[in-house]
Amino acid sequence: MTKIAVVDAQVCGISGDMFLCALVDCGADKNKIIRKIKLIEKQFNGSTIKSLDFITSESNGIKATKLMIDLEEKIAERKALEMLRILARCCEIAKLNERGKYFVIESMKAIIRVESIIHNKDPRDLHLHESASIDTGIDLIGTAIALDDLDLLNNTVFYVTKVAVGGGFTKFSHGIVPNPTNAVLEMLKDLKIPIIGGPVNSEVTTPTGVAILFGLNAKKTLFYPDISVNQIGYGSGLKKFDGVPNLLRVCIGTPNYDVSISKDTVSILETNIDDTTGEILGNLMEKLSSSDLGVKDVTITNGLTKKNRPVHILKVICSEQTEKKIVSTIFEETGTLGIRRTNNERYRLNRYNIILPININNKNFVINAKVSKDALGNVVRVKPESESIKYIAQKSNNSYRKTLEIVNNLIFQKKLYSK
Repeated sequence: MTKIAVVDAQVCGISGDMFLCALVDCGADKNKIIRKIKLIEKQFNGSTIKSLDFITSESNGIKATKLMIDLEEKIAERKALEMLRILARCCEIAKLNERGKYFVIESMKAIIRVESIIHNKDPRDLHLHESASIDTGIDLIGTAIALDDLDLLNNTVFYVTKVAVGGGFTKFSHGIVPNPTNAVLEMLKDLKIPIIGGPVNSEVTTPTGVAILFGLNAKKTLFYPDISVNQIGYGSGLKKFDGVPNLLRVCIGTPNYDVSISKDTVSILETNIDDTTGEILGNLMEKLSSSDLGVKDVTITNGLTKKNRPVHILKVICSEQTEKKIVSTIFEETGTLGIRRTNNERYRLNRYNIILPININNKNFVINAKVSKDALGNVVRVKPESESIKYIAQKSNNSYRKTLEIVNNLIFQKKLYSK
């Protein structure tokens, strides 16, 4: 059954250790995590874990789990690609499954990607400082172990609220920078997650914390989704703030399937387009299909108008909130003089995103798929995302059609329709 996890970072942001602690607070086996983390210590040359434990603590009167760790670091920096190799070995030593390995490596790649942009260096020439410490390895490997223990690596949709980013300044290897730090800001920009300044004059969101959201493919949400909450975990940071609990909250549950069939109101925009070219229509389709406009569906059909002139009929489905922006785009791109508008009610099956590991020709891939369920929670459709199919087709040297057939067959073998 699909699960939902909400990462609530709107009060005091997110860091790697806070997220890991929240998962432990949700019930992940802390002894298993500690045992496997100690196995990877030797991969970080010059680093020693003197002590490591998850303890029950309080932050402004709220019970939470805190990571207490004592480290000795003799190496101040590592090459970016060396860090990736170290983490790959750690994944093997910790015996992570394929989805766990994917999470760790993609999270680290997110950090490397933004650091290479910030410092204008190719990843092969990039040196990391804070992000290359054993601390980062503990956060990422520990989180992967905890996610697996809670059965959250597969068939789970992660949502994240607005992210608090603190204020003031942070002093690190490159000097003093304002909060949020450059790496945090770059990653949140790529994720298109809204941020909140404050609520304290300190760093509250770290690069590793945001990188974890990348690895989880987290979706932004302004409000909690329809969810039946089963577990709630609080991860505590080490800092103490007056009047503000330094906590990250994670909620885990299942979708409310009794509201899987819902009704909403949509705007339908139509216009006739003549005297145009295929290139103009193609560019129009690309613009209207952009996620920035919020178009729900767009179609172009052919027809005949007065005096037997050929015409293209554009039909766009959108929300009332986004229609003016879409209307402006249609006017600008087509030169049409009028657009018809109607409001319609529609019934729809709510959809949920899942991440599935797929093996094709002995190559491991991870695909995004949309799952539709009826009011009883029965799966009625599992549709892999087109971009995932394109990527796999390119990497496996297969046609799009053949790749889609293979992926759909593998999805069927996972017996999602019986869940």
